[in-house]
Amino acid sequence: MKRTFAAAVTVAMAGASVWLATAPADAKPTPPKPPEMDSATIKVVPKWTYQGDGKLAITTRCSQRQDLHVVSSTMLPHLLALRGGGNLLIRVTGKTKPGKYSIALWCVPKKGPVDSLDMAWVKIVKRMPPFKQPPTPALPRHFKANVTVSSAPPVVKKTSHGTKKSKKGPKKGH
Repeated sequence: MKRTFAAAVTVAMAGASVWLATAPADAKPTPPKPPEMDSATIKVVPKWTYQGDGKLAITTRCSQRQDLHVVSSTMLPHLLALRGGGNLLIRVTGKTKPGKYSIALWCVPKKGPVDSLDMAWVKIVKRMPPFKQPPTPALPRHFKANVTVSSAPPVVKKTSHGTKKSKKGPKKGH
């Protein structure tokens, strides 16, 4: 009887030592999660459209309610500031060149630099009349725009002597 009792104790001690060996030697409690970062979300529907008769529905969200929503793109003539957030509808005109465009959302607090940003890509396709092409993608069913803008090339300024210069400024050289 002493042998069976000693064998049982040996097996129990071996099992406990194996169980203790699987635990990490310096087990630390998990650190607290860092405070959540501010975030920006931009959603563009549809992801592509035709040049001249297409529409893009843009929905913007910032994690802070008071932030100013600023939308920028090379297809737009200037930056758009959406006060209080909201939805933006871009009508793609015939002046917009076919290609891939980025649309960026900046969340800007009342005081300070840009808080967070997000980007989305959109493709503008040229319509070819003699070929059969898919129809223009539809906008979301319940989309209501707060602001509507037509796409156009960047604004060109006229100087006092009548020649045109781009916004980039005078050329350097000579």
